[in-house]
Amino acid sequence: MRTITMAALLAGALLQSACSDRAAVAFDTSVDTRQLMNWMIDPSSKVVFGAVATIITEQGEQNVQPHTDEEWNHVRNNAVMVLEAGNLLMLEGRTRPSSVQDVADWNAKARAMSAAARTAIAATDVKDPEALFAASGDIYQTCTDCHAKYIFTAPPDDRQ
Repeated sequence: MRTITMAALLAGALLQSACSDRAAVAFDTSVDTRQLMNWMIDPSSKVVFGAVATIITEQGEQNVQPHTDEEWNHVRNNAVMVLEAGNLLMLEGRTRPSSVQDVADWNAKARAMSAAARTAIAATDVKDPEALFAASGDIYQTCTDCHAKYIFTAPPDDRQ
């Protein structure tokens, strides 16, 4: 009985320690949502979007896709940034919607972007251009869905 009590006390102390350490973490969210979009998400997603394409010109058809390990790694690394940016968008302290329902929707959209990026990462791991193309379309759709509801639009310029 004494061993069970000691084990329970130890487990409780560890749990309390883990919870207090977690609560003590403060994230630096001084980079606002617009900056995060402009400096990280947009450039990284454009690498993923442009990695696989078919360009048709008068001279013929050109298929674009990564060929070397370095090219595949470059796309993968940018997909990882898109995935992690979904986590960054959900941090307390970063500009987000104010209502509880909208925050839940915002977070769901951020998680969807991360999930689509995870699929792109998997496609780069097996060097599958068709799967990467599909995943990049899914990332694009998650961005479009979010921007349709939450994008900030500047007021019109009256100085014309």
